[in-house]
Order: sequence, then structure tokens, then C-alpha cells
Amino acid sequence: MTYRFDGFHGRALYELNGLPEDVRDGPLLGRLLHLLEAPWDAVPERPGQTAIRHAFFGNDGEGMLTLLIDDKAETLRIIDILWMG
Repeated sequence: MTYRFDGFHGRALYELNGLPEDVRDGPLLGRLLHLLEAPWDAVPERPGQTAIRHAFFGNDGEGMLTLLIDDKAETLRIIDILWMG
């Protein structure tokens, strides 16, 4: 099952513009494509809830995505990006 990408929203849209191109087109894109196929491969923010999840990206996990996942609609939305690289 493949989830539908619902875009970059909120701070993530702003933060996306500050990422180096090689990060956007490399590790970030690769992680996003993987998460669309396997959204459960992200860690829930709090025990007992599954809508907001975190996923790391980059060679050494120097980036983190915060995702809003709607399992009923099968959509994934990125709401925050942190890049420490």
C-alpha cells in the first residue's frame, strides 16, 4: 500500500527552502519515498498515538522529519524539518 504525499506544511515549507539542494534531492527525498511505502517506519511522538511521527534521514541521521499521518485517508504530510548537517 502506498500513501499519498500531502505536501510540506507549516514550518516545513519554510525549512525546506533553507536545505542544501543535495540534501533535498538526496537523503530527504529518499526517506520521503520510503515513508510513502512504509509510514509505520517512523516513531510515534507519544505512546498510544500514531498520527504524529518522527523519522530520521541523512547518512548519520542528522535530519529529522515530523510527519502527520492519516491512516484512514492514507496520506502523509511533513510539518517540520530539522537539519543538523
